[in-house]
Amino acid sequence: MKEQRLEVRLDEEHARKIAELREAYGTTASDTVRKAIDSAHAEWVEQTRREALERILACEGIDDVPEDMDTLKRQLGRHPDRLPQ
Repeated sequence: MKEQRLEVRLDEEHARKIAELREAYGTTASDTVRKAIDSAHAEWVEQTRREALERILACEGIDDVPEDMDTLKRQLGRHPDRLPQ
């Protein structure tokens, strides 16, 4: 994977936190920042999926989320007017 250079300016508090994490993980500042980005991204993906699930479960005519996407698409297709906005 081709790496890209990014310059980030940190205040003293964030610089201290990076230093603490670097020491705890035994990694470079760059690796520590990458781990933080991966963690924040995973949290965002999980939150997005949770919100999507809540919207799906709020639809009338769907009692629970089926295991396979084809069944879910059929259920949603039967009630397109009942999808939450």
